[in-house]
Amino acid sequence: MNPIVLTIIQIVVVLLIAPLSVGLTRFFKARFQGRHGAVPWLPYLTYATMLKKENVISSSGSWMLRATPYAVLGSALFLALVLPLVATGGVLAASSNFIVVAAVLALGSAFLVMGGLDTGSAFGGMGSSREMTIVSLLEPTIILTFAAFALATGSSAVDGMIAGSQMAGELLITAPYLSLSLLALMLVALAENARYPVDDEATHLELTMVREAMILDYSGPYLAMMEYAAALKFTVFALLVANFAMPTPLIMTSSTLLEVLLAIGATFVKLGVVMFAVALLESTIAKMRFYRVQEFLTGAFFMALTGLALALLSQLL
Repeated sequence: MNPIVLTIIQIVVVLLIAPLSVGLTRFFKARFQGRHGAVPWLPYLTYATMLKKENVISSSGSWMLRATPYAVLGSALFLALVLPLVATGGVLAASSNFIVVAAVLALGSAFLVMGGLDTGSAFGGMGSSREMTIVSLLEPTIILTFAAFALATGSSAVDGMIAGSQMAGELLITAPYLSLSLLALMLVALAENARYPVDDEATHLELTMVREAMILDYSGPYLAMMEYAAALKFTVFALLVANFAMPTPLIMTSSTLLEVLLAIGATFVKLGVVMFAVALLESTIAKMRFYRVQEFLTGAFFMALTGLALALLSQLL
């Protein structure tokens, strides 16, 4: 199968299921809390409604306020294109170098922070300050996590890590020390996507807001872009974690039509399992106070560091 076709299949599937990831999490979370909850496909209707609304732009905002939604959505789209979420061996697989991935994540966060600061609002400044604190602790952990997988698989590209895991069998069985790196990646995914215990994507309380504080000045299509970008990044991290845990089945250049359909079906199953786990986690633990977030992220950092140290040791032995 042509690599271009693989990339097209992946981006279409990921773009279509991104809002479903948010809807499933809210649906499962409502059921855990004894509520009926909204239908899982409600985010599709919500984003469509936002697109029909008018953009209300603050008079004190600059070009940065208008550029931020495009930059944030663009960074999420880049990740959805290059990372092995549904298929491996895509036309942009070489661009999935883990340093590039970490840089793109940081770029999206930087624009989000600058957009929050642009209007000079108190909430925007508070959320931006908190976001920069979180990002400064997250980026080293992301690099260390992927570095451990790179050593174990011999590839610096995330696509190559997953493809190598497919060919070598279950990577966590052949290299069990990578379980620490995978756990660190899970903790990073929660923090990157404004989930418990680091943040609460549904809150509007000034004492707890991080991401929500930075997007209060957006409305209409701009808000739809920001919300869709958040849903897309959430989906990217969910599928990435699931693929590191179980790299098969994924679409490859040698896949038949039946294997393609099986991989797409498995993608929906993986997404549902991860969203169920996230909803269960958020229904059983409380959100951390902000000054304790550094403890959470430092724990993730040392897990990633230990995984990398064990990977280095295994290479030496």
